[in-house]
Amino acid sequence: MSGSQAFAWVGGPFDNGDYSATLDNEGVYQASLRYKNGSGYAQWGNNVDLGPSVASGSTGSGGSTTATNSTVGSYLNRSVLYYQGIAFFGTASGMVDMDRREVTCVTNSQSEVTLSDQASTNTQGSFFLFGSSNTVNSSTSVVNNGGRGFVANTNFVAKITKTYPELRFSGKGKITILSPDAQPIISQLAQTIAEGLVEIEPSDDGTIIINNPFGFLSDPVFLAAITPKNIDEVQENAETLTMKVYGSRRFFLGSR
Repeated sequence: MSGSQAFAWVGGPFDNGDYSATLDNEGVYQASLRYKNGSGYAQWGNNVDLGPSVASGSTGSGGSTTATNSTVGSYLNRSVLYYQGIAFFGTASGMVDMDRREVTCVTNSQSEVTLSDQASTNTQGSFFLFGSSNTVNSSTSVVNNGGRGFVANTNFVAKITKTYPELRFSGKGKITILSPDAQPIISQLAQTIAEGLVEIEPSDDGTIIINNPFGFLSDPVFLAAITPKNIDEVQENAETLTMKVYGSRRFFLGSR
């Protein structure tokens, strides 16, 4: 028995070769990031609010409930990076251009991150009882590197390589580690303090007068000297590396 081979458009004639434009509303994009002395990953979803949202409701006793929610840290908005012994955690946001068959993503991560949520409940008072309110705060330290304060930013534009059985992409991008060098500032602070302490003068009655050695901290000239003025100055204390990107769009059971 013989048969002829059949051909069909993926997703129909109106989806530009994709399985369905509506799939992006449920899909989660995952990218694996590879670079020298480190690696990481990013996850994001389309149609996701980057800022926190507030959900409110009512209780059976006539009271109300309020809770804050944020996608930061969830599988819809997450980046986790590792570079030379420092772990970073932060946000990821991207978009897909089916016409150019490209996936673009930008991440922003920090070395010291704590996530927190808040929920409150208010009950309505009766004739004999006063109303009450209760607030619960929850926080979790996600990454802690001893207060180093590093920042890691990544950006990539990857080409979609296939759409069946799942959308896949690969490409290259950049990762930049912002680590302001505090050594010149510390050296200048030490020198200025030492010079200030030298100006100790005894008064006529033998009282020791110590001039304020920290007055320079509010000096506009000093503040301007230690403040980066443009991106080029920021880049002087930053590291930028090329990274390789491999990723796909995945679907998970359950709602987002």
